[in-house]
Amino acid sequence: MTTTLNETKRKTMFEKLKSISPLFGKKKVEEKSSVWLAGIMAAAFLIAVVIFLEHEEATTFVTNNGTWNVASNLMSGNGYSACDSNYFPFCSPSNQVTAMREPIPVLLMAASRFFYPDEDAGLVAQSMLYLGTILAIYWVLKKEDIRTALIASFFWAVSIPVILEMGDDTGNLTAAFFFTIAMFYFLQSWKERKLTPLVLSGFFIGITALSRSVHFGIAIGLGLFLLGLQLMAKNRKQVIQAFIFLGVVCLTIAPWMIRNKIVFDAPVFGTTLTGYNLYRMNYYLGNEPFQPHYVGAVEGLQAVQKLIEGSALTGAENEIQMNDFYMEAGKAIILQYPFRYIGLSLYRFLILWFNIGFNKSYGMEFLARDYVAFIQSVFFLFAGIIGATKKYKEYWPLVLSIILGCGAYMVIGAAQMRYLVDFMPGIVILSAFAVSDLLPKD
Repeated sequence: MTTTLNETKRKTMFEKLKSISPLFGKKKVEEKSSVWLAGIMAAAFLIAVVIFLEHEEATTFVTNNGTWNVASNLMSGNGYSACDSNYFPFCSPSNQVTAMREPIPVLLMAASRFFYPDEDAGLVAQSMLYLGTILAIYWVLKKEDIRTALIASFFWAVSIPVILEMGDDTGNLTAAFFFTIAMFYFLQSWKERKLTPLVLSGFFIGITALSRSVHFGIAIGLGLFLLGLQLMAKNRKQVIQAFIFLGVVCLTIAPWMIRNKIVFDAPVFGTTLTGYNLYRMNYYLGNEPFQPHYVGAVEGLQAVQKLIEGSALTGAENEIQMNDFYMEAGKAIILQYPFRYIGLSLYRFLILWFNIGFNKSYGMEFLARDYVAFIQSVFFLFAGIIGATKKYKEYWPLVLSIILGCGAYMVIGAAQMRYLVDFMPGIVILSAFAVSDLLPKD
């Protein structure tokens, strides 16, 4: 009797799914693509409104090392400055010139502050990047498959780490937006073998690197891989184009490097937080017993204070000098325990994709949204792998970017789920290919 009831339930469920499936047929979706896209945008807009209304001014963009703070100082006539004593202990009125945040997110925040000098303007700017990336993802896939484009756009819109980044001011959403545009032109160039889209891609991926410096490594990796492919194919024209791509990337980043050379006497292409993160996240490699974990703010501060107390620092060091100090200390520990470091770097994959241990390190409870984010991340990981295996020949730039980006965060140590937002457009695009294959073909 029970078996018969279960079979009846299964048949009823199958019939319901069968009746709904025509709605997701390829032709049906393409005919109503504008309606579907409008629906996704409307849902995303409501999400952005909720985030905006839920944020209290007292808790919005309050960190000393955020882009809003740097932009506020810039607009107040204090220059590109800010100071966070948690990682730079020698803060003083005359020692606050900074390079801890990349320039593009700061300039966008400064522009929003120009129109309305309140954190609300920054939230609006973040929301526009979130909404704009939906359209950019759709733009990337529209010519190939409208249904897949809509699925990828929807995945971005409902991603929990992406949604939460609207209330953060570290530049991840800015990077994701420009990364999507850069990939559009790179993919177009790869398909058509044309120089103009490759030049545009080089420019926009340079802008992406000026939003989150990890993308500079991704850009160089893409350029070198493209160069290798063309050298193997013995295509002289395409080899020259690969060099041009790399040149455009470097030229785009050059003004930031020149600025840092003038200010700090060192042409830093990224940020002055790299050395700090390398030391903070690896300082405990020699601890017994050795227990891999994410180093929270309190533990990190204690580790930094202990390092500084036993050092020869004078207190007159600037950010670049402190970055070098942390970098050398981090490298020294890693060289002492190379196998532990390799194991810890691999372990960070779990932190990066699933926030394993992150909440505990900050003494935070695991909320309902964290469970949803975990489930989403599991889905995106497996769907992304399936999509990558199916489409790697055409979409290898996305696959390589994700691999290089994840690898960089794991090696440095600053790995947590929100850093996936940088290249989440690539993840949702590859995931969308896997899901699209499961839907009706007609």
